[in-house]
This record gives sequence, structure tokens and C-alpha cells, in this order.
Amino acid sequence: MISLWTVLILICYPSRGLLTVAYTLEDEQNLQTALLSGYSKGLRPGRDRSFPMTLNMSFGLLSIKEFDLNTGKFSLTGVFQLNWIDERLSWNPANYNQTNSTVISQSLLWLPDLINVNPYEEITGLRLGLSIVVESTGLCNWYAIQTFETVCDTDVTNYPFDTQICSLKFYVWGYEPTDIDVVFVAPKVVLGLYSENGIWEIQDSATYTKINVYNYKEIIVDLFLKRRTSYYVVSLILPLIFIAFLMGFVFLLPADSGERVGFSTTVLLSIVVYLTIIQDILPESSEPNVSTLGFILVTFVVNGSFVVIAVIISLRIQGQSCQKAVPQCINRVALYLRRRRKTKDMVEPLDTKSELNYEDEEEKVTWHEVAKCFDMFCFILLQIFFFVTSTSYLIIVNT
Repeated sequence: MISLWTVLILICYPSRGLLTVAYTLEDEQNLQTALLSGYSKGLRPGRDRSFPMTLNMSFGLLSIKEFDLNTGKFSLTGVFQLNWIDERLSWNPANYNQTNSTVISQSLLWLPDLINVNPYEEITGLRLGLSIVVESTGLCNWYAIQTFETVCDTDVTNYPFDTQICSLKFYVWGYEPTDIDVVFVAPKVVLGLYSENGIWEIQDSATYTKINVYNYKEIIVDLFLKRRTSYYVVSLILPLIFIAFLMGFVFLLPADSGERVGFSTTVLLSIVVYLTIIQDILPESSEPNVSTLGFILVTFVVNGSFVVIAVIISLRIQGQSCQKAVPQCINRVALYLRRRRKTKDMVEPLDTKSELNYEDEEEKVTWHEVAKCFDMFCFILLQIFFFVTSTSYLIIVNT
């Protein structure tokens, strides 16, 4: 299998890798001596200064090294391919035994000063590159490979189903737009040598230039990233959903088992642990939005707190003395629910018309029956709350 560096060499030096050369070392040495004699690398190419020099470029992505949501640090490795015409470096191949191209160290020639204007730490220029391939027409080809660390403004509203837009921003230092005209030959990032990232998937990309408020032309490379969600669904979303689903089942446990308070407290603490994990991952900023998942977890924590309170109330009801009368309003509700159960359980012959016996309206219910009604009410309410909350979250993150 051809290595990455082999591919780069073949791309950078096609004339040397694919054609048989006939010139000698002395021919190329004489050529470079003639080209560099009197050459000033401090002056930009272009004989006619009334027209800007055209700087063609493209960007190829090799890998995404790091993307920290907390700090906004976005690190990647890529290569800028730049070419321009330098008339001072043109020659007649026939004068040098058909020498059509030569490789000159980048320290000896003029280079565009591309400055990263959104760095994570120090402002750096584009200087780490291979030697420049110069053709007989004066065409200079420069391949600058570098690891870039930039600041990326993150939007964690739909975490972990989020998408991010991260940009590399450069401009040519020391020159006006009338001096150098930067043109991208490819409208998108070249991904031919890209190594896939395990967390982020590249949905789209864009390369373009624009004039900023200071009348400088910015060189921009945009990457549209989408998080790979399989890991987060398995290790975060599904366990959280099942834990929250268990919350309501505490009211189906027998009151005399003595496990109700312990069960509800354990579930609540589990949700608090997940909330802590999410807070460690997500940034502390509130712009542009706080994570929807964070709101859901806080809602589950508040819900769990009310469940613990409801469990204690239910146990208090269970422990009421039989001699203590049930309040009239609670008694009526319990009698109404008792009549509904009797109505559902009644089976009538088709040829008779039965009448309901409402003699039990004056009967009294026990505190045990009140507690059972309270438990069933809480169980149904919690299940409705769980399905409404979960469905709302799925709708929000998919819109």
C-alpha cells in the first residue's frame, strides 16, 4: 500500500516522479545560481505593480486531532497547496539541457505571509512547508503542511446530536487586496488523504474569501461537523431513559417492604450522577444556548425530588390510625373510584336491566385504600410525565 508521504511526493513533484530527466547536477546547479543571482525574496512577484498578483490555493485535510467543547480548541492537520507566477524565476529549458523544473528551498524565495487570525493560543504564520517546485514558466508550487489550532465557537443545544461549524481564518499579512488576489481553485476542502475521526463526521466543507470590515481579504476554510452518536446513545441516552422510566414504579412496591424510600433515593442519585457527567463535558457558557439534555436532566432531578416526597406522604397515609376518620373530600374521591371499579367488574344479562347499588355512598373508606389510590395516581402521572418529556426531547433534537 502506498504511504501518505509517497502520495504527497508524487503530487508535489509530478514531473520528477513520472518523467525521465536528462539533465545533470551541474545543469540544475547552474540554473539555480542564475535564478537566485540578484533575487530579492522581500519583494513580491509581479512586474506590473498596477495589477495584483494572483495567488491560487486549495486546502487538503489530513486529520482532526482534537475538538474540546469546554475550551473551544479545534486542532487539525492539513496542507495548503499554493501556486503563483514569479517572472524572475522563469528560464529557457534549452539553455540548461532541457531542465523543465527545479526544487528550491523555501527559505531562499518569496513566500506569502499567511497569518492565522483565529488561533487558540499564539498567532502563527504558514511557514512549515516543503521545498518549492519551480517550473520553467515561473510557476511556483508550495505545499505547506501544518497542524492548526484554532478557536471554534460551539453550539451544544442538541448535544449529543449536535453539529458544529469550525473555521480556519487567514489573511495575507503586509499586503493590500490590490497587491495580492487570493483565489481558491477548489470550492471545498480536498479530502483525498483524510483519515476519518472516531467522534466527528465531516458533513460538508467550504473554501472562500471575503472582505472584512477592515478592508482585508480573509481566507476562510469552513468545516461542517456532525457528531457520531452511537457511543452516546448506548452509554448515555438509553441508560438515562431507563433510569427515569423506573422512577414511577416505586409506587408499585408494597408499602410494608420498607424499600420505597431507598429505591426512589437511589434512582434520584443515579440521575444526579448523569447530570454531573454532562456538566463536566459541556462548556460553562450560556451562549448561544444551554444544552437541552441538561434541561431534561434537571427536570428529572426535580421530578425525582417530588417522587421522594410523594413516597414519604404515601407511607404517612399508610401509617394513619384506623380510628382516625378520613376527611370527607378524600372519602368522596375514594368512593367514586370504588364505584368505577365495581362498574367495570359488573356483568349484566342481556334481557335484564340492572340498577347500580349506591348504598356504599355512606360507607367509609380506610386509610389503606386511600394510600392505594394515591399510589396509583402518582404512578400514572409519572408515566405520563416521562413519555411527554422524552418525546419532547427527541422532537427538539431532530428539528
